[in-house]
Amino acid sequence: MDHRYVLSILIADRVGILSAITSGVTDLGANIEGISQTVVQGYFTVIMTVAFPQAVGEEAIRCAIQNRFHKDEASVLVRPYTPRSCVPCDGGRYILTMSGKDRPGILKALTGYLAEKKINVEDLFFRIVGEQVTHIGEVTVPAHLDLKQVQDELRAVMAPFALVIGLQHENLFRATNEVGSIRRLLKP
Repeated sequence: MDHRYVLSILIADRVGILSAITSGVTDLGANIEGISQTVVQGYFTVIMTVAFPQAVGEEAIRCAIQNRFHKDEASVLVRPYTPRSCVPCDGGRYILTMSGKDRPGILKALTGYLAEKKINVEDLFFRIVGEQVTHIGEVTVPAHLDLKQVQDELRAVMAPFALVIGLQHENLFRATNEVGSIRRLLKP
């Protein structure tokens, strides 16, 4: 299958959206190869990669999805898939956590520091409850960086926000935060 596409869909959340999207592309003959979906403040969003055994045009894919919804209900973006190399490839995966009082500028300061250090953000989520915010993200820290120095600099950059910050290797985070056997968690 070398007719591959990346799709991004945005729509007000309701039950059945993912079913409609997956049915639309599968009925065209696609195999869904990757998917990441979430709901943010009442809006459903998904990014997915799909592959077809034969050529299918971008407009045909877009229509197959949009026809599953009311007119102008869904925003659908379809792009040819171009393989990307890992960015950065020679690093470790870490879990970043931050919690405290929400205020403007937290993400600007955080993402500015991470970009400056070439730390790739793989996944980022935060939730605000009242005045409190909790951030959790998965990042790739390049192997040449000193982790202790990164942790210290990150705390310094974020100090004006008075957040509790943690940066742990993914295996350590999983071992201390998931219920279950440690041996099972550390299996490759």
